[in-house]
Amino acid sequence: MQRINRGVTATKQLGKLPDIAAAITACRVQCEQNGLPFHVDALAAALGVPYETMMRYAAGSGEIGRMLKAAVQECTASVVGCALTADPKSHSLWMFYLRNRAGFMDKGDKREIVCEAPVQFIGEERIG
Repeated sequence: MQRINRGVTATKQLGKLPDIAAAITACRVQCEQNGLPFHVDALAAALGVPYETMMRYAAGSGEIGRMLKAAVQECTASVVGCALTADPKSHSLWMFYLRNRAGFMDKGDKREIVCEAPVQFIGEERIG
């Protein structure tokens, strides 16, 4: 069982593996029936947890983490496929989603790199 904040286990909050697999499958089918891509927010709602909680479980280890990580990757692939084939008027909606939920960036965007330890140059005394 995976642990998440304050000692709540994934099994306790999400159910057992068959329950999670059934929720993922049901969400995928419902998204397809509604003509939408299989996306992470719908998956979180199907599991009955907030998006942030589901992503913490997906980042964890164990069988639940692997299952959710694969589902999140499938969601991203589904949204990318929809963005590529969608009406050009709706591209911005899916691109916004990919930037905010899947970590995609525009070419000009730069990720902020946080370095807590100072950079040290070694061998500076040998220069010159």
